[in-house]
Amino acid sequence: MKKIAFLILFTTLSVVSYGQYRWEVSAGGTFSKLNLDNQETTGGTGFFVNAGYGYVMGVRARTSIVFSLDLLQRTSEIEGLGDAETLQVGFNPKFRYLTGDGKDRFRGFINVGPSFRVNTKFEINGVELEDDAYEKLIIGGVYGVGFSQMIGEMFDVIAEVGVMNDFVDNLTDTDSKFFDVYARVGVRFRIYDARR
Repeated sequence: MKKIAFLILFTTLSVVSYGQYRWEVSAGGTFSKLNLDNQETTGGTGFFVNAGYGYVMGVRARTSIVFSLDLLQRTSEIEGLGDAETLQVGFNPKFRYLTGDGKDRFRGFINVGPSFRVNTKFEINGVELEDDAYEKLIIGGVYGVGFSQMIGEMFDVIAEVGVMNDFVDNLTDTDSKFFDVYARVGVRFRIYDARR
């Protein structure tokens, strides 16, 4: 048992010693569409605000895990009923792979990871639905590509485009999943400038 505990401690210290820590804040627009079985829908625009903490791993800082808190407004028009609008807050842990080397000032990246969001409210045609008419927890996926441009020694400007999709229905007892295309820009701050 002691050997296993020592191995876990040694592995943790090794990973931490080769990591960088980064905070990032970004925001942008979304184009959302609520897919329903029995009714036609069209897309609508909303906004997306994201605050994240990233832990960079590996030689040359190629990979990282980013833990993000999200605020997301999604809108879609339901034919014959009006606009469907929801405000969601959530958590999005994602794996990020960066191109180039840690010393490069310009780097591309890809993101992929699950999202766990809570519907704080759901409105159709300006009327708020009862709590039992929509699901509270929405599980989905986020897939994005982007780039970061180093400015100074500790800051990056980041830009990203991607898609989000729901795996869980939004409306109770109705096949109702959102699909979103998003674009956002933001700033990242490196706590340690341990570029490799």
